[in-house]
Amino acid sequence: MKPALNIAIVRLSAMGDIIHSASVLPLLLEHLKHNYTPKITWFVDSAFQEILQDSPCIDTLVPLPLKTALKDKNLKMLRSIYQKLKLESFDIALDMQGLLKSALVCRCIPAKIRAGFQNPREPLAKFFYTKQIPIPYAEHILLRNATLAFSAFNLEIPPLQTLKTHPKAFLGFTKQSFDFPPKSNKKILCVLETSKANKTYPLENFLALAKLFNTQQCTPIFITLKPLEIPQNLQEIAQKTEFYNAHHLSLAQIKSLISQMDLVIGGDTGITHLAWALNKPSITLFGATPQERFNLNTSINLSLSANPNAKYQKDDFSIHAIPPEAIFNLANSLLDDSKLPHKDEE
Repeated sequence: MKPALNIAIVRLSAMGDIIHSASVLPLLLEHLKHNYTPKITWFVDSAFQEILQDSPCIDTLVPLPLKTALKDKNLKMLRSIYQKLKLESFDIALDMQGLLKSALVCRCIPAKIRAGFQNPREPLAKFFYTKQIPIPYAEHILLRNATLAFSAFNLEIPPLQTLKTHPKAFLGFTKQSFDFPPKSNKKILCVLETSKANKTYPLENFLALAKLFNTQQCTPIFITLKPLEIPQNLQEIAQKTEFYNAHHLSLAQIKSLISQMDLVIGGDTGITHLAWALNKPSITLFGATPQERFNLNTSINLSLSANPNAKYQKDDFSIHAIPPEAIFNLANSLLDDSKLPHKDEE
């Protein structure tokens, strides 16, 4: 019988980063199962637990209301979180976030080894690790995560293209039904919001893109957190454009919705990354963030960048310059049925 290997992973937030981190699990487990019986326990902030629910790679998911406790300065809640961290012992704990709060969570977990980045986003975090893994911060996010996870077990690091293709599922979902308008020729989801204004493609351009899809009997779905408010200057074009606004969806509902789409289009944000994670065609739009560090390009997941020299500048709104026509043309190349995965491949 192979010996047990009890692994704790700390990646508290946010949606896209959690997806990137979880994507290394199938390959990691495949390697570890040669010599061990691995068990994965993932510690995540409660706000994002639905992203990892139903994952075939995670044995135990531990949601922590850390963001709420810190925001409210709730000492009782923080004490409860601390006690939850002490419930089980681990052979190794990986901090895949590299922040001071995630390093502190990792430090509180009883583990023989605590591994983290040698150059984390917040430098003080590295002092809480017993094993520091070197990799430049500027490396591709998937390669950075894989380097930490695989090096912690002295395993060979997979090449970037292998990490991008992730042939095995690492996220799961519960299928749900949605009361959407009459069926379109193709089901297209447009992600209208991101965490930062300079990563967000403007509504005016999405409306222009929707009009192009309308010529092909497609009614795109615009997903937003709250009901979409159309500014006065765009109301006339909006009234002449067919689209459906989906809003107030839970993360579990969003996963199920994406699984039913033919194409997802949006900025460099978590919902767009979910399409890649669920092996659905997507187009990611880049402006202020460097495409070479965050793109998840595969044969069915493509990207467009308005700034080849992007360096995270707050005043970089170059994403606005991507023409709707360029997105439409790329979408049509992806929606070619011959290029899409067959149902038994999804």
